Order: sequence, then C-alpha cells, then structure tokens
Amino acid sequence: MTFEHLPQHLLFALLLLAAGCRSDFDDLRPAPPSAPQQTELIPGVISLKLDRTTAESLRMERTRSGELQTGNLSFDELCRRYRVTSVERLFDDYGCAERTRKAGLDLWYVVRFEGDTEQLIADFGRLEGVTHAEPVGRISRTDTWTVVQPSPERHGAASGIAAAEAPFDDPLFYRQWPLYNDGTTHTQAAAGADIDILPAWRQTAGSSEVIVAVMDEGVQYDHPDLAANMWSGIGRNFCVGADPDRITWGTHGTHVAGTIAAVNDNGIGICGIAGGSGRGDGARIMTCEIFHPSDSRQNATFYGIADAIKYSADNGAVISQNSWNLDGTWSPLMWREQCQVLIDAIDYFIRYAGMSPDGETQVGPMAGGVVIFAAGNESAGGGFYPASYEPCLCVGAMTCTFMPAAYTNYGSNVDIAAPGGGPWDYTIFTEASQCDILSTYPTDQSNYYLPGYAYMQGTSMACPHVSGIAALIVSRFGGPGFTGEHCRDILLHSTRDISQYYGSGTDRCPIGPLIDAGMALAAGNRPPVIIPAPDQEERFTLYPGQSRTLRYTLQNYTHWELTDASRRIRSSLTDDELTLTFDASEYPIAGPYIAELTLTNGISTAVRRIEYNIGAEAPALRLDLYPNPCTDRLHLLCERSGEATIRLRNSIGRECFRRTVLLTEETPLQLDLSQLSAGTYRFEADFEGVTVTRTVVKR
Repeated sequence: MTFEHLPQHLLFALLLLAAGCRSDFDDLRPAPPSAPQQTELIPGVISLKLDRTTAESLRMERTRSGELQTGNLSFDELCRRYRVTSVERLFDDYGCAERTRKAGLDLWYVVRFEGDTEQLIADFGRLEGVTHAEPVGRISRTDTWTVVQPSPERHGAASGIAAAEAPFDDPLFYRQWPLYNDGTTHTQAAAGADIDILPAWRQTAGSSEVIVAVMDEGVQYDHPDLAANMWSGIGRNFCVGADPDRITWGTHGTHVAGTIAAVNDNGIGICGIAGGSGRGDGARIMTCEIFHPSDSRQNATFYGIADAIKYSADNGAVISQNSWNLDGTWSPLMWREQCQVLIDAIDYFIRYAGMSPDGETQVGPMAGGVVIFAAGNESAGGGFYPASYEPCLCVGAMTCTFMPAAYTNYGSNVDIAAPGGGPWDYTIFTEASQCDILSTYPTDQSNYYLPGYAYMQGTSMACPHVSGIAALIVSRFGGPGFTGEHCRDILLHSTRDISQYYGSGTDRCPIGPLIDAGMALAAGNRPPVIIPAPDQEERFTLYPGQSRTLRYTLQNYTHWELTDASRRIRSSLTDDELTLTFDASEYPIAGPYIAELTLTNGISTAVRRIEYNIGAEAPALRLDLYPNPCTDRLHLLCERSGEATIRLRNSIGRECFRRTVLLTEETPLQLDLSQLSAGTYRFEADFEGVTVTRTVVKR
C-alpha cells in the first residue's frame, strides 16, 4: 500500500518531536513555525572565570559548621554573605590537562549559592582576580510535531537514475531530494535544488577516521541504519542530573545523525552524506546529549553544553554539529557578557580539535575543528547566537524550489544555505511532506508506516547537510597539515549562487549561497594557479616618481593572500583578475622589498614571489639612437627593459610622432619615420618616470 492510499486516520497520525520542526496542523495544512527556543536563566548558580594567580591559590575546605573556605578573604566574605554551597571547577580535562590550561579553561568555576543572582554577579565581578562572571542558562525546547513517513513502494534507484547507476542499494535514497533532485519530488520542485552529492561520492563517501560530534538529543546508537557508524565510545550525556554514560535518545538528534552518516549500501533505509561505501568506512557519529528528549528541565546548562563541546574535541571529534540556538532576544553584547563560557569552548574546539593533549601536534585527520550551527527557525533577520558568532558557520534553510524556507532566519550573518524542507503552503499535505527531509527516526517510537524513518523540516535539518559535506572534505583531503581553516575555506567557496530566489523588497530573505558537495570534493583535485600577464617582470627597481602595475589571473582557489611587509602595495581583484600597483612615492625608505602572492584551495597552495627595489635616486638612462642622421628608419637601444612613450616634435614644438613601445634590454627597437618630412626634430622618451631628450635629423 502506498502512502497516498492509506486511511486518513493513519495518514495524519502525529508523533511528538524536538524543536526545529513543525508545530501542528490546521485544516490539513502545515502550521507556521513553532515558538523560538526559550532561554531560561537558572537561579542559585553562576559561572566565574579567574585569573591564573587567584585560581591557583584557592583551596576548597569546610569549617566544622559547614561553611566553605577558599583561603581568599574576599571570596570567603561573599561565600558567607550568599551562603555559597560549592565552588567547583567547570571543565573536566578529559586527559588533555596541558592544552586545557593553555586555553585557560581550567580557570572557569561553577558557584552554587542562595541569594540574588544579579547582585552576586555584580559583587563577584568586582573582586580582584575575577575576570568574568555570568549567569547560567539553559534552552527549553517547545514541543512540535511531524508526520512519520510511509513505507517505500520502490527500491534501489533515485528518481531519474537508472537502477544500475544508483550509487548504493539503500531503498529510500530516491526520496532524499536534498542529495539528488531531478525535479520530480513535487510539481513545483526545481531540478538541481540539492547538494550535488553524486560527483562527491565518486571521490569519497566518508572515512572512519572522521568523527562528527552531534550536540543535540541523544542519538539512537543501536539504530539499524546508524549503529555501524557510531563512534566507538558512543558519547556522553550532559543533561542535568543524568548518568553521563546513559544516552536517552530522541527524535531530533537521531534524525540529524542520519543525514550526516546513516550507513550506506547496507540494503536498508536511507543514505548518509558521509555514511561510507558499505565497507565500514563511514564517518563516525559521537552523540553529545545536551537536550533531554521529553523533559526540558533536564536540558544541559550553558556550562554543560560548553563542557560537551570540550569533551568532543578531547575525544577526537573534528566537526561539531549544532542544530540549536539561543532565542532571538540575545544581542551581541549579551552574548559576550552572559555566554563567555560557550565562546571559550567553541574557540577551544576550533583551536584544539584533532591535536595532541598538549595542543602542539596534529594527531587527527584535521588540525583544528569546524563548528557548524543552524540559523534558527524564527523567520527573522539579524543575528542569532551562537550561530552568528563569527568563527562558526551559520546555515540557512532552502526548499526543493531553491526558495528560502518560510521559517528560516536570514541575513548577512548566514554563511551557507542547505536543504531544510518545506515550504508550508502546499495544500496537498501528502505531497508536501515529501518536500521535507527524510532521515533516521527512533525505532522504538510508535510508527504506523515505516519504523525508524521520518520526514522533518527546519534549519535543524539543513545544518547536518553542511556537517556531512564537511565530513566528506576531511575524509578526502584530511591528513598531516590539513587544517580546520582549510575545511572552512572549501565549504565557503564550494557554493552556487541562489540569490535570484531570495525575493525583493521587504520579502527579500538572504540565506547565503547553496552548498555544493561536488564542487567541494573537486576543489582539491585542481591545484591553484597564478598566471602572470605576458612578458611581466617580477624583479624590478622603481625610482622616485615611478610606478609599476602587475596583473595576474587566479584559478582554482578558495582563498588568496598578499604577504606585503611594506603595506604599500595596492591590490584589486575583479572576476579573478588581480591587479597589484607599486608606487615608489609611497615608500619612505629606499631598499629591497619582497612580496608573496599565495593561493590555496584548502588542499594545495601556489605561491608567486615578487622581488623589487626602491631606489633613492634615479640614475641617468642610457639610450642610443642610430643612425643619426637617419632616412626612414631610426633604431633605439636601451640599457633597461620597460614601457616607454616616444615623441618627435618639429622646430616649432608641434608633436609630429607618438608611439607607446616596449623596450627590451640590449635589443634594438626600430621606428618607422617614413611619414615625416626631412628636417630636424626633438626626440623625447618617457621611460619609468624619466624623460630622455635627443636631437634627430631626418634626410
């Protein structure tokens, strides 16, 4: 039986899900996005960061009466006033004590007390030795709903692909339009509105050396389509009061994980972007449970989330997947003042993921990590945190029509777009549901149609598409010297422009360019190339009043950089054509200079070296003219190469001849003077700011 022929009472059976998806249905139509994820500040606890001297001098002791004493008189006075019950180090070192100390994460403490949080932060913040004090919050997700997917009626091939050409034998691949969209998903679907996965899979489908940390609800680690690609340690539970070693999986986290690394070519379910080729080579999922699947009061605190981010870096993850955000009330100032512990943890992941415990040597497939966040589902512009924190990548959501999804947040802070599902305005719900994102779903949930799989939508679903492509990039190009910055560069430059679909006026919804997996995996196969303009000299001398322009064509690069210690070279890039301008008058000190032009595509690098000298005073220019007197031909011989403008003026000063020529050192240049009348002429040559004059007689 197909989905379209199921009884209505089964067709609209709903299941409770986590935030980032639909809320409920009205008149058989999907509803607007659910309320934003709400941030709750928790009374009776704050986070403190101390300076090194203060932290190392603290001792935690209790008097006979049970009062906490630290040995710091100012601390102890506040501890008595606010009846502080504990002061505990926030971060575990997880076997990486040396780099934890280098990053200053060992200076963070959690203080529990009885009293007014705002006043305590103010009082502790004034103490000598306290560098930062902030409240502790947690995100409370709102309950949302989705529709469980029907059982498949076809197997083996994606729409538009012959069965023999299907990359893997996973029977639901044909419903994964975000991976391959030939336009048949829906009557309004646009062919090519996908991440272009097929050419990427010809390069790699993943590597077991790559670990992606899913910061979310717990992932169902024994799901038939996920178990083989779970990290060997499974993960950890960071929810309040939870047993750290007991994962309580949920729908949202399980759905996100499947998009990234559901096992490929195993004959069941869906394909994961980095799920491998069926030989145990898929990327590994590390589940970091920060949200309880049913009780928001147990969700991890801000410092619990920060500890989860650090845990993932210390245990081998190099990609951090985050389909969550704070609510839209957080300004950049509030983010800095009240979420510094999250900022420090994110910075730690970016700096130390894939590195040795001392932070000095690369031991993973990538030196440093990449942190990826969903933009959020409030249909709002502006910044949402942590997604808008500049070192992170912020992902907006696109539909199967290339259009921005109705729910997606948007604006200049959104770096990349990826398929997120929707839109919500289709009147035929059974057809519209297929425009959402199909992925893994807990097998122990009630499911009338297909246990273990469901459609969902949201920027929560867009984000793991980017995380999956990041895993492919590291799988293909990772190794000694490959860095998180390289991976980030490839992601940001492997995109297609979809701005024509953003709308106009007040309806304009910029969500970044569309990520392209095929382009990302091809990036490292073509080395970057720097092509100088023909006959261009990159060793030269400039004298006062002289300037020079160099031009280059740049190819196959994601990033370019000009290393210029003088800071005097002017650069301009237009359509991959780079112009460098050198002006001797802007250099206060004469002498030799070196500049380097560097291109990289995240894998390979090309370098062009420019050596030039700024002279203090221009020497006399030797220029020979012969024969003189001449008839119809005059020859010029110059001691230096370069462009010159030649003029001849008659006896009353009128310009009779003008040419711009290229002089080549020690190679004569011939001028045709056959059109000039016999007589005496003044010869002028303007060469690199120097004018040479001669008298020439023509017979």
